[in-house]
Amino acid sequence: MDLREYARAFDEAEQDFEAAVEEYGVPFERAETCPREARSRTAESCGCRCENGAASLWRNWISPACLACRTGEETATFFVDLRCTKNCYFCFNPNQDHYEYFLGHARDIVAELEQAHAAGARFRCLAVTGGEPLLYPDRVNAFLERAAQLYPGVHTRLYTSGDLLDEAGLRALAESGLSEIRFSIKPPDSDDGQDRVYELMEQAVGVVPDVVVEVPVIPGSLAEMKDLLRRSDAIGISGVNLLEFCFPLHNAAEFTKRGFELRKRPFTFLYNYWYGGGIPVAGSEAEALELLEFAHREGLKLGIHYCSSDNKNTGQIFQQNKAYLADPALRQAYPWMRADEGDRFLKCAKAFGDDAELVRSWADAVGLDGYGYDPDVPSIAFPSDWVDELREAVPAAVLGESVNVVEEREPQAGRAAACPDLYLREVAVRELS
Repeated sequence: MDLREYARAFDEAEQDFEAAVEEYGVPFERAETCPREARSRTAESCGCRCENGAASLWRNWISPACLACRTGEETATFFVDLRCTKNCYFCFNPNQDHYEYFLGHARDIVAELEQAHAAGARFRCLAVTGGEPLLYPDRVNAFLERAAQLYPGVHTRLYTSGDLLDEAGLRALAESGLSEIRFSIKPPDSDDGQDRVYELMEQAVGVVPDVVVEVPVIPGSLAEMKDLLRRSDAIGISGVNLLEFCFPLHNAAEFTKRGFELRKRPFTFLYNYWYGGGIPVAGSEAEALELLEFAHREGLKLGIHYCSSDNKNTGQIFQQNKAYLADPALRQAYPWMRADEGDRFLKCAKAFGDDAELVRSWADAVGLDGYGYDPDVPSIAFPSDWVDELREAVPAAVLGESVNVVEEREPQAGRAAACPDLYLREVAVRELS
């Protein structure tokens, strides 16, 4: 078996995934119209930062909460319930666990925060979201006040449509210690009060330390989005978060009637991600990148952050792969793995078939160990930092990159494990250029 034959299984898994998703009623584009390589080109052309494995692009300013989200370290989000004043066709809250239950049952977010603190949890960033959290202003303010008591200096943020907010409410939030307020501004076909929200944002600028707009980039809304950036810059808000627009696997008719298609290669690496936002829609990223270039050309002073769908998943991968660094037995079992500080996956180089034997012979001859040889495939896994030297010594060998994540094996029925049984799951193999 050679590398291309081995990698075919992953390609087939992606094809099967896309076929299964299309059964929800929205087709994929025939070919990827905005390859991920465009991100770095855009960043270079407009002086943006391109970070987190090229999944996060930003200019001028970015929320500290967005930086914390990349790893999920010392950050948490709370909600009272999932009721909302809006009914957006693209909302992904129905994908949350126990969605129907939390439409009618409220959580005690102050008690939950106190329990986390008592258990030793450390937080730098805390958020309250919904639904619409300002259905419960007293609970939100109580949470903010308690957060400041338990975690002095913690960064707090609130997500809101602004429907239930007024000047007095803004002052109360500020007095309770709110660090950042994020307004959801919806596209024209689902909005019924944008002008009022802009007025609220202008009032908030003088009251809350950071005011942010968070908005999905819906294909076809480029003109409206440029106007949003201009208006937001004019009133002095801190920044705009441009989110990659996603299909949440329901309301397919709303997507198809607008002519939307799903993004080919929706994920850098196919995996069972926890984030419930759905499948990226084709065209969203291209327009987001155009908006970054537009802001550069216009000389806008506000911060702009493009948060791709890929960016939403790095925290999960970081948290799972932390176990590799913390578990000596796991590192000893896979000494050839290296943590990618960009996308957070564990990676190594690989060769297959006759090439695997060539690589093993070379490694043995030069006294390198720390590789893994599997005679059944056959294949060899070895550290990626061998690649340059190996290519000089064995130029004909076809080499690939193996992408991995730590998982926990399910305990056998009727037996409780004393400690997690961890292993590495390979999620992709791609030929190295």
